[in-house]
Amino acid sequence: MNAQLISLISLAIFAIIVLLFALMVLWKIYNDEISLRGLLAEPADAPTEGARRAPLYGKASLSRFQFLIFTFVIAGLYLLLSIEAGTFVDIPNNVLGLLGISGGSFLVSKGMSGSQKKKPDVEITEEDESGTKVTVKK
Repeated sequence: MNAQLISLISLAIFAIIVLLFALMVLWKIYNDEISLRGLLAEPADAPTEGARRAPLYGKASLSRFQFLIFTFVIAGLYLLLSIEAGTFVDIPNNVLGLLGISGGSFLVSKGMSGSQKKKPDVEITEEDESGTKVTVKK
């Protein structure tokens, strides 16, 4: 056995393992063991006054969708070019920069939505057993 044959067999075994893992994940998605319902949605807001319950999912997020599409497009093109060339190809720096900008916009939008939902500090004054007033910030 030469080195090329060993590497080809190793690649085939690795590809089979990855395919089996992908099929297992797809099967769990099909059987609703893995839910994708809130994948592209922002977290739901707390229920408003007078509402019976909060919505299950928030509004659709453009930044999440953009990050998901960019990631799949770049990964798919990289895989296709690598298969055609027979070796791993170099990813241009501007493509990595675009992917970084897309990820950064997702993080900024997530940070902005998290800061808007922060509750203001509330001071509560209570008396303990000895009659001393205690102020608690929540």
